[in-house]
Amino acid sequence: MKINKKDFLNIKTLLEVGTITEGKFSNKEIVEKLKLNNSIKSGKKTPKVRYIELVNRENIFIFLKNYNYNISSAEDIDTYIKEILDSNASRDIIQKRHNSSKAKDSKSLKGLYISSLQEIDIKFNGETVTIAPNDGLGYFLFHTQKVEVFKDTIVVGIENYQVVWFAKKYKQFFESVNVLFVMINPYMLEWISDLENEYIHFGDYDLAGINIYLNKIIPRLNKSKKYSMFIPKNIEQLIKNHGDIELYEKQTRYKDLLVNDRKINDLKKIIIKYKKAIEQEGLYLL
Repeated sequence: MKINKKDFLNIKTLLEVGTITEGKFSNKEIVEKLKLNNSIKSGKKTPKVRYIELVNRENIFIFLKNYNYNISSAEDIDTYIKEILDSNASRDIIQKRHNSSKAKDSKSLKGLYISSLQEIDIKFNGETVTIAPNDGLGYFLFHTQKVEVFKDTIVVGIENYQVVWFAKKYKQFFESVNVLFVMINPYMLEWISDLENEYIHFGDYDLAGINIYLNKIIPRLNKSKKYSMFIPKNIEQLIKNHGDIELYEKQTRYKDLLVNDRKINDLKKIIIKYKKAIEQEGLYLL
């Protein structure tokens, strides 16, 4: 039986107050099951409202455990709501509170997709782990794990998985020997909020890519000491000769995007001038 947030709060009220209006339960089967195992009984009744009263609080927890909920107190209900119902809980977190990891749909692949241009050390749950570059190979670090980078590591945010799997092809664009590529996704945006390292945005050279950097990345970099967007010196020639008109036409809604950074504004002008754009993973082919 699946119990929603509202009915969990109703159960908590029943445990704490000892009575509740029966009609507040959206799943009426819960009330019937609690009556059957002598957790509750029918209480006072008015023409419009029926109440139920608590009889045996321990039987309520037996009821919950019969349906695989690992809940033994009213406080556990608060924790369950916070960790499971009010979040994108991973399967391992779900299993702490429910015997089935499928009790709630979860994003199993929520976490960091990373790769590097050379062997580089990171901290994974407090232990040093070496990330090694290999064509066709990237690393996925599950979001329940703690991932830290050393102070001399430059974090490079990327928009396309192709760059993760074939990171070494982009080595010509980055002089630093301590570059860690990290795929931009919702969890990565959370992760960089605590990042103090230098950050370089290596995205698509289109209007949407500029918008992502200005409005999704920069607002998260409150602790970063330095950040920038990587723009090749020959970007105008690349866009002029190899740009994609269709890619540009799909993003004209960003034409009026406010850009205060001079270099990025110059990139925007080039894109609009030629009515073309180019994706980051195409650079190494040019």
